Amino acid sequence: MELGTWGSYRLPEQLRAAYGVDTAQALADQLGAKDTPLTPELIAEAEAAFRAYRSGDTATGRRFLVDRLGVDGQRADDALAKLPRL
Repeated sequence: MELGTWGSYRLPEQLRAAYGVDTAQALADQLGAKDTPLTPELIAEAEAAFRAYRSGDTATGRRFLVDRLGVDGQRADDALAKLPRL
């Protein structure tokens, strides 16, 4: 998945430590996100999944990773397990 100008976004320290990568593009590559166009709708879905995660709902984030970004289910589970409480 090519994130364009968003790809160089430096991840917060907690995420860099958890995933061992520095940028949003490196994390997308590590997860194996498929070439999904980065649209305002996709960004809104990502933000909604993140808000759900912060309220304790990991299923919404998993669905987003697997169904929208094409991330392998096991890889999505592993990534969510590493995600620190933010």
